[in-house]
Amino acid sequence: MPLSTFNDHNEDPLTLARRSAQPRGRAIIFIALVFFGVLVATFLLYQAAQSQQAQRTEKLLNVEVQALSNAVERDINTQLTRLSSLASNIELDVPSTFSTWQALVQQTQQDSAYISSLFWADSRKEISWQTHADTSHNKPRFSFDVVGEPEGQLETDQPDLTRWRIAYPIYSHSRAAPSYYLGAVINLDALVDEVASDYLNKHQHLTITHWANETVLLGDKISPFAAVGSAPLTLAGTQPAIQIALWQEPGANQFISLPILIYIAGMLVALLLGVALYLAEVNLMSRRAAQTTIDYLKNEIEQRKDVEQQLHFIANHDALTYLPNRHALTRYIQQRVHESNAHPHDLALICVDIDNLKEINDLYGQAVHDQLLVELAQRLQRVRQTDDYIAKISDDQFAIVGSELSPLKAEIYAKQIRKAIEQPFFHDAEEIIVTCAVGISYRYDASMPAQELLRHADTAAHRARQLSHHRVVVFQMAMRDHLHQKKDTEYAIRKAIQGNELSLHFQPQIDLKDHSIAGIEALVRWQDTEGAVISPDTIVRTAEDTGLMRQLGTWVVNEALETYATLLAQHCAPPFIAINISGHEFQDSFLADTILRAIERHQVPPERVQIELTEQVFIENLSQNQHTLHTLAAAGVSLAIDDFGTGYSSLAYLKHFPVDTVKIDRSFVADLPQCKDDTVICQAVINMAQLLKLKVVAEGVEREDQRDFLFDLGCRYAQGHLYYPSLNIHQLTALLTQSQPITRLFN
Repeated sequence: MPLSTFNDHNEDPLTLARRSAQPRGRAIIFIALVFFGVLVATFLLYQAAQSQQAQRTEKLLNVEVQALSNAVERDINTQLTRLSSLASNIELDVPSTFSTWQALVQQTQQDSAYISSLFWADSRKEISWQTHADTSHNKPRFSFDVVGEPEGQLETDQPDLTRWRIAYPIYSHSRAAPSYYLGAVINLDALVDEVASDYLNKHQHLTITHWANETVLLGDKISPFAAVGSAPLTLAGTQPAIQIALWQEPGANQFISLPILIYIAGMLVALLLGVALYLAEVNLMSRRAAQTTIDYLKNEIEQRKDVEQQLHFIANHDALTYLPNRHALTRYIQQRVHESNAHPHDLALICVDIDNLKEINDLYGQAVHDQLLVELAQRLQRVRQTDDYIAKISDDQFAIVGSELSPLKAEIYAKQIRKAIEQPFFHDAEEIIVTCAVGISYRYDASMPAQELLRHADTAAHRARQLSHHRVVVFQMAMRDHLHQKKDTEYAIRKAIQGNELSLHFQPQIDLKDHSIAGIEALVRWQDTEGAVISPDTIVRTAEDTGLMRQLGTWVVNEALETYATLLAQHCAPPFIAINISGHEFQDSFLADTILRAIERHQVPPERVQIELTEQVFIENLSQNQHTLHTLAAAGVSLAIDDFGTGYSSLAYLKHFPVDTVKIDRSFVADLPQCKDDTVICQAVINMAQLLKLKVVAEGVEREDQRDFLFDLGCRYAQGHLYYPSLNIHQLTALLTQSQPITRLFN
């Protein structure tokens, strides 16, 4: 079941939510348009309100300024009336002297606050007398207005209203032309200010301009944005002389004017509306973002659940066949045990070990190896019963849990499974034969845990694999005891190898022609705590199974060479020493260098060293092993094949490998000379060796008739208890140093 793809986002959900919560661009544009639209409408309303307010203000100002103009004219007329009365009186009696004239006009000047001085001019308008000198005109003649003349309203060179010169004509002789002029200098600005103070408020301004050229005579220049009310002012003539303007700034007389209120309200409305729309957009986008996040998290949770389910499947199933694995099988058995404690025989576990999978993988490749496993799983599915549970518990091991199976039914069922497994498998029209070993275990009591049931099935399958022809084996308690004993022995041997507790024994090889010692074979020994001596085969097999063979082999080579070097120093060494090398040691590509360095280090001549090999060396890794053996042979080391004829004996490796000795296995010697088959085998091996000029050594010679028969067949060398058992170093040294002819050490 392949693992589905999990969505891998470049950004986490919070980042996506924050991004989606941001207002949209078009929403921002819309809000900006609404905001500016309200501002434009506010501005237009402000302009309209300001215009209306200005119109209303101007109407009010026009009314007020007209009243002001009338009041000013009344005060001016009052002043002119006084001047007119004085002129009428003087016209009846024209004064001839300044003192007389001054006496006449003095009272009038004192009664008027706005007449700064009086003057008397002749018909040519030359000043004759003046009550107070006019500092601005020291000339005897200066311009002044004459009451009644249309053009004589305000002299054109009048810079301001502080000195308005106005005169009444005096007719003493004829009415055709004035004889004299009685004039007064009137302070118009003071008069106007006095009158205007009753009409103006603090927000209003008064400006008086010349009627003809609009020159400002009094007050400030009128603001272009001010509301203005104006009225003409006629002084002494028939035409207006000056213009009075009353003006004020827009809204000056109000704390907050209507246009300002409209403007402020419009700004607030625009701001509030913009903020409200923005908040509405943010709220909308936040809700969408929240919903997006919720949807995302829901989707992620669903995906995580799917992934967890798939991971759970992967953790409990084989990746190739999709069958449950050992962990799942253990849980299943535990569940079944809890469900059916009342029936101790209701569960049977069948363990199937597949043979030669490694060889098939090496020969045909990984793809064919995998196809074969899938096919085997399918075959098990086809033969399974309805409620059976099938699992693949290791690379080359399947297990089937059966329910309600008696021992007989379970064994029949196991044989059917074995038959289905061992059906031929075809690859590219090539037949591949698969064999298997089947072990069965039962739940004998309700308290048996699942792991123990599995161990029992493994033990039974392992026992079936050890048989010469694989068959179905039912677990027996004796198997467990034997297995425990074997494990204890292996553990003790492992400790002995690691603790350097082993020792070497030596068994002489005898030349049957003269009964002399032709050489010695080094054999590893170990004595357990109970005093029992463990054989070399057990020690070597344990070292191979526990991965300590290289360490053991290095120790044996160095210990044997050191012992032989001591014998050489004592001048009692036999012609050679034979050292056994395991096939596992040949997996080390530097084996030849290791042996040759040890020979050189102990100063032993290479030609006096013999390496004994098992036939496994000639079957596995042929090219590498051939190179190793040729390297040793080239250095002078002799090679012997141990236990010849018990394995995959082939004449080819006698041809291609530099072997110079073959050793007949003790199994072919034990029944000589009575067994005809063993006689034929021994005769064939001896004849072949003689033709190939190889030395033959017979192992396990224990009787004289065996020795004599082998010697008659042509075998010259033998070793066995007939002559010597394996000897420790002290026994060997005593044997080799005795002066009398060599005889059997033990009777």
